[in-house]
Amino acid sequence: MTDHLARLCFEGLGSTGRYTPHAYTLRLQGVEQSTDHVVYLHEVHHATLNDVTAWGSALHVYARLPAAEGQAFVHLLDACRTTHESLATFASVRLAAARHGVLDGVLAAYPDYVGLYDTVTRLVQEIPGPGRKQLAVSALARLCMQTPVLDTVDEVGLEAFRLADVPDADRPDSRWRWFVRQGPAALAAAAADRMLAERFGPAALATDGPDGDLYESTASVHDAAWDAWEEAAYEHLRSLIGATGVRTLDLNGHQESSEALISSVEAVHGDIGLRVPMSDEQRQDDAAVASSVLQQVRHDLTAGDRHLARLLERTPADLVDVLARRPVRGDRPALIVDARPARRLAALYRWPDDTLPEPSGEPLVAVRAVVDHTRNGTEDGTDPDRVVGHVLVPEPEALPELAERWGGRGPLAACVSASCLVDTAWTRRWLEPLGALGPLFVLADVEPDRFVPAWVRDDRQVNALTVTVEETGRRRAALLFTADTAWWLVLAEDVTVALMVEYLGRRLGPRLSSDLAAFEPVRDAATAVIGHLLATESFVSFDALGSGHV
Repeated sequence: MTDHLARLCFEGLGSTGRYTPHAYTLRLQGVEQSTDHVVYLHEVHHATLNDVTAWGSALHVYARLPAAEGQAFVHLLDACRTTHESLATFASVRLAAARHGVLDGVLAAYPDYVGLYDTVTRLVQEIPGPGRKQLAVSALARLCMQTPVLDTVDEVGLEAFRLADVPDADRPDSRWRWFVRQGPAALAAAAADRMLAERFGPAALATDGPDGDLYESTASVHDAAWDAWEEAAYEHLRSLIGATGVRTLDLNGHQESSEALISSVEAVHGDIGLRVPMSDEQRQDDAAVASSVLQQVRHDLTAGDRHLARLLERTPADLVDVLARRPVRGDRPALIVDARPARRLAALYRWPDDTLPEPSGEPLVAVRAVVDHTRNGTEDGTDPDRVVGHVLVPEPEALPELAERWGGRGPLAACVSASCLVDTAWTRRWLEPLGALGPLFVLADVEPDRFVPAWVRDDRQVNALTVTVEETGRRRAALLFTADTAWWLVLAEDVTVALMVEYLGRRLGPRLSSDLAAFEPVRDAATAVIGHLLATESFVSFDALGSGHV
């Protein structure tokens, strides 16, 4: 979906984000960390709200249908924009403020969202504690999205369904506006403090005073207590609007109907890349939640569109000589040999027509570099017309000659995307020769659930460390981790890295460690690979093999 009307955006003068039910894309400037965190958390809340509601399930399905039926998607999205943006704006600013301090001016670069933030702030003004304010807004947004829309789709038919089939009172933004008209008293009355104290004691409430620390109050030890608080608040709000004759679902009442809808869609259209909703138990699993967020994030590394790319009619040896004259660290050059599936290369770059082999073919190995660009850059110093040239390495037998020609003039390494490794025939032919060049790095472009469980089964010890990368005044973060001889790499920013660390820690437990000494032999090569990816990769994400959620 490229039409602005078919996505939710957080756009202004700074970092930007946009969300569709396929994924959320971030273009973070890496200059002001607090703003980057607001943008990131804003898109996460869009994704989360869709993943836990009936209206979100409808959006997920219609976003993936062929164009004729998918027209309903835009109308469904329009009917919940205010609900979505209100939750995402308020929650993201408050969560970022809990880490960075007061962020009163953070929305100055995003003026379209100031009114939404102020409205929500007024609605929760009588609720004490930052944690309870967040939960109340979450409960309200979920209530607005938990309409019987999936029943309507079932009754009318998937292809025949139109927004006009849904009564105005069953549309999320209509419900949101109703609660706004009720004012702060409605949300204040939903506060479930007495229930919480009676069932769980005073500990959780004690962490959420008017000046409380949001991160302390949301510590995992209090999860059960705050889940119960949110459900009680939800039920109270549900009773208020229910008195007007409006029907809403239970807090998690969308799960069975969502699963049924996916099954009926797949019976007609085949696999559309959606999984059934996460169970309540899965949502209590921090690793599962981290994995769900990671599967949907994409970080754009360019200031504009994807890099232009083309195949060069040169030999790899020719490009070696070009790279040898380009210092990348101190006065030393670096040579990185990349491997990516053809389908992934097609997504990463803008190619001239008919220049890539069939996307369903085996992964391609190439030496690549910026080989041509216009002289006149844009105002922010970027160059939208830079060309990333690729010279294919035809066979594994060509790699030793490449290394010999390089002659130790600087770091030499291979960077293989994890999506290549599912092709076992290719792996048998290429992986050992690529690893013989020098340190082998595996770019994590698939969700961690595809490879970490095998490490757990094999009782692997995993060594991990984080790296902060400063480049042209911008700050990035990377995570390097290894379970054998290869070093896996996550390149993004600190929230994504933290989520990956959380996932690894929850899945591996004491088998996860951090030994800096083991990293020293590959430090120069790792630095070169990270710089190479920042310069030549258009984006990084974990969906190279596809992923989907409701």
